[in-house]
This record gives sequence, C-alpha cells and structure tokens, in this order.
Amino acid sequence: MIPVVISNSLLQKIRAEMNVPHEQIGLLIGELDNGQLIINDAISGTSSATRSISILSPEILAEVADDIINGRINGRIVGWYHSHLGSGIFMSPIDIETHSKLQQFSNQTIAMIVDTVSNQFGIFAYDSEYGELGQLPEEYIFIV
Repeated sequence: MIPVVISNSLLQKIRAEMNVPHEQIGLLIGELDNGQLIINDAISGTSSATRSISILSPEILAEVADDIINGRINGRIVGWYHSHLGSGIFMSPIDIETHSKLQQFSNQTIAMIVDTVSNQFGIFAYDSEYGELGQLPEEYIFIV
C-alpha cells in the first residue's frame, strides 16, 4: 500500500462541498512523489445524485482529462472521492465498479469515502499483496 498525503485545507474543501442532502462525487488530483501519493486538489464531479447514489459522468472525466493535457490543471487524476450520508466508511458494489473504471489507468488510484454524518473518512487502495481493494490503515494517511 502506498502512503497518501493530503492537506487539512483540502479535506475541509471536500467536506464543505458535501454539506448537501445527496451524495457527492469528484476527482482527486495529485502526483506520485518519492513513494507517496500527494493529493493537491479535488474537483467536483457530481452530475446526477440522490440520497444513496452519485454518478461521475464520462463528460466530467473527459473535461478534467482535457484540462490536464492542455495544462489548465497541474497533476494527474490520482483517485476519486465520494460521500455516504451516515451509512459508514465502506466500498459499496457501485463504489467498487467506479473505482475499477479509474484503476484501469493506474494501480495507484485511490478512493476516499467520507461519511458526512460522522465526519469521518477512509481511503481505499489496491493492495497488490492480497490482490484486492482494501482500506488504508491510519498510519498510511498523512494530513499536513
């Protein structure tokens, strides 16, 4: 598993965006540096959402990719984030499907799940040792 570095101000930005009565989803922008995944930005991607589902549209993904290619966004897509409204920190079958689509570009892709009621979050990554998606232990997450 790879260590993840994220700023407290970016966590606050993500949490503020999620102060709505429906699920949210977005992309995490960053870079791999010295064996750490550094998250520099988060871009909202909610195009269709209900209390229990949010969908990252292919159009938003394409727009962000175009912005990266053309230098309007620095970094690359290193993961995605998603809210759960009081249901806990876990990867649902839909979350796993969403992650699989993004992970095809890199095994270093992460998923951040935020429970907006408990104000807790978890980060999930592919564990090559076990060959599956697993939650990163707290000692792999660095908030700066």
